[in-house]
Amino acid sequence: MEENKDFFAETENNLTSAETNNDAAETPDEVKGTINVIAGEDGPTAVFTADSTPAKKKTIQTPIIIAGVIVLAFIVAFFVFTSFFNSSIVGTWVLVEDSNGATYDEAGDGITYYTLDKDGNITVSVGTITQKSTYTTTSENGTDYVNSTNVFSGSYTISGNIFTGRTFKLTVDGVEKPYIFKSATVKKPELKVPDTFKKSDKLTGNWNIPSYDITYTFNADGTFIADMYGSITYEGVYTYDNEKITVTYYADSEATIDIPYAFDGNDTLVMNGMGYYRMNDDGSLVATPDQA
Repeated sequence: MEENKDFFAETENNLTSAETNNDAAETPDEVKGTINVIAGEDGPTAVFTADSTPAKKKTIQTPIIIAGVIVLAFIVAFFVFTSFFNSSIVGTWVLVEDSNGATYDEAGDGITYYTLDKDGNITVSVGTITQKSTYTTTSENGTDYVNSTNVFSGSYTISGNIFTGRTFKLTVDGVEKPYIFKSATVKKPELKVPDTFKKSDKLTGNWNIPSYDITYTFNADGTFIADMYGSITYEGVYTYDNEKITVTYYADSEATIDIPYAFDGNDTLVMNGMGYYRMNDDGSLVATPDQA
């Protein structure tokens, strides 16, 4: 029994000494646990049991939390501004009331859309026809003005929000009542290519008449694009036979036009008596009028 007391005393001294040394040289990799004394044939034995519970680590630091809060606050502020205080003319608009007080169905067929982007470009679209132009805005004595030579000009105000809808009110000099526009999303009518359509390798491609700056594109899938003067574009579908190309597009309603055509060689297409020249992918002509 005395031997056991001596052993326990010695063990206690050793443990106290070990704890003191551990405290002095503690490192992030310190292994923590408990020491139990069990009886054995050769006397009491000290057994160390490591703590299996993983140490908690701080994964989110205060600066990261602060940065996250700042970013979130910025996003919220931006959303609130664009939702309730956005007075920018940028967006897509439809006319709902003209200067004579006449109202228009903003969801009907043949609606004209006015899309103004942040770079000063304005696109007027109706059905599958679009016209491109430019615009500028100015402000004088607290009044905002918009000017587009081909579309509209006058003083304007923007009101409303994205939930109730935004309103663009345009006042034109000399006109008693303002034009009223509502915010909208462009809806383009869908035109179906006939199931019987088969592509023509000879007709498929881009055709340009330089003297008028008109380009027709006949795609292999039965769709076409006519670009006129670099500002007006018609989109639609087409079919053909040996004498005519029939194009279908949409204005205020669906419209179809027959275009008489013939080939003059492989690289010249004569439509309505005018010669169009095949274009390369880079926009150059395969054969110019002088070479054809």
